[in-house]
Amino acid sequence: MEYNRQPCPIRIVEDCGCAFMMGTIGGSLFEFLKGFRNAPSGLQRRVYGGIDLVKMRTPCIAGSFAVWGATFSTVDCALVHYRQREDAWNSILSGAATGGILAARNGIRAMANSALVGCLVLAMIEGAGAAVATINAADKGAGIVIKPQRAQWEAILESIDPKRASSTQDFTLAEFERVLDQCRASREPNLLQDIPVKSHERESKQKPFYSLLDLAKLSQMF
Repeated sequence: MEYNRQPCPIRIVEDCGCAFMMGTIGGSLFEFLKGFRNAPSGLQRRVYGGIDLVKMRTPCIAGSFAVWGATFSTVDCALVHYRQREDAWNSILSGAATGGILAARNGIRAMANSALVGCLVLAMIEGAGAAVATINAADKGAGIVIKPQRAQWEAILESIDPKRASSTQDFTLAEFERVLDQCRASREPNLLQDIPVKSHERESKQKPFYSLLDLAKLSQMF
């Protein structure tokens, strides 16, 4: 499914406008060069000749492009509604149907030839687009190797001495419990006398009192 295009009712107007713009720009350049070349000698005459030919022929070319774009988009929307899917076959069949419809006034043989040409042109465009998308996907996926990432704390824990790791973890846990008890006591002042503050006593040394700022500094150290 093509997610970069408008929904089907609006797609007809969009394709018609884009085709008209393409016809206007391309037709203006082509007709100006043609008029500039076929005009009499003299730079001013050549410029005026190119401008006159642009004014005469460009509206017809732009209108033809707009009719082709509107017809193609209408058939494409009809196929999308009938098949309930959007793929390359819709564009190929729409190109064939558009070529046949626009050549209907010239007879059956002209319709068949135009339908064949439209089918081949759209098939080449869709094939080239699919090939480019496949090549880009292969190039992007070939050089990318996704490596598993380790958690940041694993590298930090590996850098810590194993002998100090156990004592450090116990000390950190005790300090964390002490801070939690103080937070609970600050919420309920009546419990301050009932709830003892937990602490972790090392061998014969009493631990100093740490504030929240000191705990933040300790956490950054480890």
